[in-house]
Amino acid sequence: SEEGVEALRTFRIPAGLRGSVFAAEPDVANVVAIHIDHQGRVWACETFRQSRGIEDNRGNDRWLDDDLSAQTVQDRYDYILKHVPEAPQTYTAHDDRIRLLIDQDGDHVVDRATVFADRFNEVVAGTGAGVLSYRGDVFYTCIPDLWRLRDADGDGVADERTSLHYGFGVRFAFRGHDMHGLTIGPDGRLYFSIGDRGYNVVAEDGRGVNPESGAVFRCELDGSHLEVVAMGLRNPQELAFDDFGNLFTGDNNSDSGDQARWVLVLPGGDTGWRMSYQYLPDRGPFNREKLWQPPHPGQPAYIVPCIRNFADGPSGLTYYPGTGLSDDFKGRFLLCDFRGQASNSGIRSFRMVPKGAGFEMADEDQLFWNILATDADFGPDGALYVADWVHGWEGLGKGRIYRFSNPELDGSAEIAEMQRLLNEGLEALDEERLTALLGHADRRLRQEAQFELVRRGNFEALDGVARSRGSTLSRVHAIWGLGQMARRDARRDDVSETIAETIRDRDPEVRAQSCAVMGELDDLTYGDSLIRALADPAPRVRAYAAYAVGRLRYLRALDGVPIRTCVTPASWR
Repeated sequence: SEEGVEALRTFRIPAGLRGSVFAAEPDVANVVAIHIDHQGRVWACETFRQSRGIEDNRGNDRWLDDDLSAQTVQDRYDYILKHVPEAPQTYTAHDDRIRLLIDQDGDHVVDRATVFADRFNEVVAGTGAGVLSYRGDVFYTCIPDLWRLRDADGDGVADERTSLHYGFGVRFAFRGHDMHGLTIGPDGRLYFSIGDRGYNVVAEDGRGVNPESGAVFRCELDGSHLEVVAMGLRNPQELAFDDFGNLFTGDNNSDSGDQARWVLVLPGGDTGWRMSYQYLPDRGPFNREKLWQPPHPGQPAYIVPCIRNFADGPSGLTYYPGTGLSDDFKGRFLLCDFRGQASNSGIRSFRMVPKGAGFEMADEDQLFWNILATDADFGPDGALYVADWVHGWEGLGKGRIYRFSNPELDGSAEIAEMQRLLNEGLEALDEERLTALLGHADRRLRQEAQFELVRRGNFEALDGVARSRGSTLSRVHAIWGLGQMARRDARRDDVSETIAETIRDRDPEVRAQSCAVMGELDDLTYGDSLIRALADPAPRVRAYAAYAVGRLRYLRALDGVPIRTCVTPASWR
């Protein structure tokens, strides 16, 4: 469609960048989310079931009581059939799907488009709103499942699909409050989010049940060890890590005078939202107690307040990996602000700067505007790709993916080398080259070098970098890699010994990340190190030490701490 080219002329884009149409209808339509893999392939989530199977409590008061009482996906299925007996026919007439888009000749325009997987349309299915491809596995979030798909014969169409976890979306809530945010964390785990449609799943510690709020999850790449990271969110569309492993999300407001929230996702955190608040005229405690506001006197102590009220319809989110564009992008988050029409939508950009153990926002800008962006991601070619919904809320059967690049760096030797390494993988590189890449300017290469050393079980290389006087980034990646090895029960005692050393390092970031890893080792041989870290001069170190103490249930760390009430289960140490 030439409409995409015409629309591009109306966008406001940063000086120094050049935009082009990578793909448009009919190759792609109704794009909810995108992902660019290390081979430069573009994966797009397409939806065709909005208001045609994917419902919304607004305008459906007839089932509201049933929705509020639902505790499982089966409960929702049962009341759907009660209120919509024809649902097995009407709700399954259309489907959501994954589109695979490939630029085979390198001209930055798609020339091969396949439907990688479709027929995600069962009665209780939600919007397919998250996709991620990594080392032959394609992960897809579509309520009620976290899916893993594989293309065994390389024809661009999935041959295998496996539900890694089932039980997400026990309620309808509002349309769009689905599963999304797939990303691989610096600890090698798969992270994803869900809106306040709730969940009832089998988790690491038994049954994870919360029908009341949105949450962030993580699991190993094979689906094992599912954990709830944080809860109390309303609709966290996407997740993004910064260079030092801090996890952030944009959370949508409830249309009652409250404002959207920029949230630091903390382990065990609760940011205060409950789905039932939506149906109280004043949103109950959410407004009465100002749970949605940044920290303020009198705010309830049980919540982790947001950093700032920011944006109006936070959706897609990404973080600049470090190379491809100008230095102005370094340290920047890019948050899509989706408001139903292009004229007041676009991509906002900002940095996080430390404030105590947390952060505050700085250098905010409306980086791209007049585009109804749903998602954005950086490709290995150094360019930024942006998905355009075009107009409205339900999808027009149109869609575009734009490519924005820096003409001065596009195709440079540095980018070409990074692109080659990501495309080919790092398996052929020797130990010296891999350890050097732990300090690369681009996070994707740093992380892949870390993961490759872990796959090889190369404790000595990671240990050497962790204990070195090298760059903070390279040492932090080595510490994360050691934590991965310990989770695999590889050299766990040796890892504990190393972390006991680095937790006393002169670099506060190294100390903080060492506390985080120690909290996951389930080894209190060096527990006194955490006790000392609780009094560290750096607030960030103290915070990470506190997380570790809580995760380990290390009661001795509380000796001498004045506490009014202390519940001490027998399992606490």
